[in-house]
Amino acid sequence: MNQTQIQIPTLTKVNKIILIVMGVLFLLSSILKATSGAGLVSYLGLSPAMFFSGHIYEIVTYPFIASGVFDVLFNGLLLWFIGSELESQWGVKRYIAFLVTSTIGAGLVYLLVATVFLSDTGLFGYPLYGMHGAGSALCLAYAVLYPDRIFTFMLIFPMRAKYFCMILVGMLLFNGFFTPGKVLAWGHLGAMAFGYGWMHLISSPKWKGIVQRAEKQRTARPKSKAKLRIVKDEDEKPPKYWQ
Repeated sequence: MNQTQIQIPTLTKVNKIILIVMGVLFLLSSILKATSGAGLVSYLGLSPAMFFSGHIYEIVTYPFIASGVFDVLFNGLLLWFIGSELESQWGVKRYIAFLVTSTIGAGLVYLLVATVFLSDTGLFGYPLYGMHGAGSALCLAYAVLYPDRIFTFMLIFPMRAKYFCMILVGMLLFNGFFTPGKVLAWGHLGAMAFGYGWMHLISSPKWKGIVQRAEKQRTARPKSKAKLRIVKDEDEKPPKYWQ
């Protein structure tokens, strides 16, 4: 029996905060671009030249920068429909760990490809920004957990989540080899690879054993080792106080 179509979940806390930050930064970037001609992409987007000159913070700020209203809406829907369900299932800490892992992974793969293969081209300075990489990782995670749930591809064609994810990977591979924005596609593939690696790690028996041992150590109450000794006051008998 086929699983039911994706349900609309409640927007969870972490995703709500991300959407608010994205919206505020998008408005600020739009205002700056209209007044000075330069948005926030050049400051908070991830580019090899800026990153290797000391702006390492860009590897965590770039996902919050959107290029347009479509980016805000599309990535916002992914966070709402897919991210909220994953956050509800995993919990806040694991969900944040997944997003951070996939985001940093996308940035590292992007920097590697741009530096090794595109350093002599104009694409070397093309910045990475937006939640597209994390969104791709969310789609992969959802397809792994719910492979037979129904997605609506291009808002027209219904298909199972696993096939949707296969098409997404195929499109990114094609873009990575044959389109001008190839470096961005490899960044998104990097997010999916790191996100899948994170899921594989936390589901392994060895990792579960480490977590269980850490929880036992944290919850174990240490035995009381109170030490009392008499402090004698030479001018007063019996002893005046305990210490």
